[in-house]
Amino acid sequence: MSVRIVVAVALAGLITLVVAILTDNTFVAVGVIVLAALGIVLLLRDWRADRRQPVAPVEPAHSDEPEPETVAIRISPEMFAPDISTGDDGPSANARAD
Repeated sequence: MSVRIVVAVALAGLITLVVAILTDNTFVAVGVIVLAALGIVLLLRDWRADRRQPVAPVEPAHSDEPEPETVAIRISPEMFAPDISTGDDGPSANARAD
């Protein structure tokens, strides 16, 4: 409900701003400032109301399946290939030359 009020105030402020720019009227410009301040007050009120609501604790989902165990794999240098090779058929140190 309060979101509709904030949107209505924002639209009214936008229309008032356009009117203030087109008519060059000081009183309409003051109305723009008042509507902007009202919009900020409404947003702060909603923000504070949302912060005051207690957040329900999130319960982890319980599963009947056991968690999979991680297996440590031994890493050896033979498992990796270098990015730069000295061979003619491999990548060179100058990637633009390839």
